[in-house]
Amino acid sequence: MIPEGIRQHLLFLDFRAILKGKTVRSLRERAVLGTVKRAAALVKHSVANRWPLYDVSNPWYSYFDKRFDGRFAVDTAGILNLPQLKTDPRFTHPVNYAPTPRSRFFRMLRQIDVDYSKFVFIDFRCGKGKVLLLAAALPFKQIIGIELSSKLFRVAENNLRTYLGTRRCSEFQLVCMDASEYEIPQERAIYYFYNPFAEEVMRKVLDNIRRSLAATPREMYVVYFNHVLKSLLDESGFLTPVKRTCWFSIHKASREWFLRHAGSQNGCAGLNLKEV
Repeated sequence: MIPEGIRQHLLFLDFRAILKGKTVRSLRERAVLGTVKRAAALVKHSVANRWPLYDVSNPWYSYFDKRFDGRFAVDTAGILNLPQLKTDPRFTHPVNYAPTPRSRFFRMLRQIDVDYSKFVFIDFRCGKGKVLLLAAALPFKQIIGIELSSKLFRVAENNLRTYLGTRRCSEFQLVCMDASEYEIPQERAIYYFYNPFAEEVMRKVLDNIRRSLAATPREMYVVYFNHVLKSLLDESGFLTPVKRTCWFSIHKASREWFLRHAGSQNGCAGLNLKEV
C-alpha cells in the first residue's frame, strides 16, 4: 500500500506549477474571466495545430518544462535529435530525446500501489535525467539511470548535483552504456521506458529483464510512456497488462509465467506468488 501522505503528495504534486507563477500573475492582471479566456485560446490553438494533450510537442508541455527547469535549477527542457549528439559508434538506433511531463509521470506512478521503499527505480535511456529527479520525490530504495549519449549523461549528472527539489531517495546511480548490455539488478523494481529504443534494442532489453526474472523471481513493473512498441510487451509472455491508455501502458511480472517457466526451471519454493 502507498502511505497516505505519499498518495496525497502524488495527487497534488502535478498541480503546483499550475497554481503558481504565470497563472497567478495572469489572475492578477486579467482577473478570472480574462485568465479563462486566455486558457481557452491556448487550448483552441493546440487543437487547431492538432497537438494531442498527451503529445510532448504540445507547447503547454514546453512551457511547464521550462518552468520546472527555472524553479529547480536544472536543464531538462527541449526536444533533441540524437543523431546530432553522436559521440559513440553504438548509436545505430537513434531516437529523439524529450523530457517526460511532470504531471504525466506522477499520473502513471499512481497506478502502481506498492511500498516504493522496497523497489529500485530504473529509467532506461534517462536522457537529461528529469524522470530520475521526479522519482526522487518518492522513497525508492535506489534510483538508476542508463544513458548511451555521453553528452546527455553529463547533463544528467549536473542536474542531479544542482536539483533543488524534494529528495526522498538518496541512493542514485547513473550509468553511461548501451542499455541492451546492462545487467538487470535482481531486486524488486519499476522499469521506466519513454519510447527509448528501436524495436531491435527494445527486444534485447526485455529479454534481459525476462532472464533476470527467471533467475530471481520477484515483483516488478514496466511503465511505458509513448508506448509505440507496446505490442512487444504484450507478446513477451512474461508480462501481463495492468493499465493501458492512449499514451501509456503498465505491465507487471506475470504470475502464470512464473508458474510455467521460472518455477519449473529454478524452483520457486521460497517465492510468495501473491506478490507477483
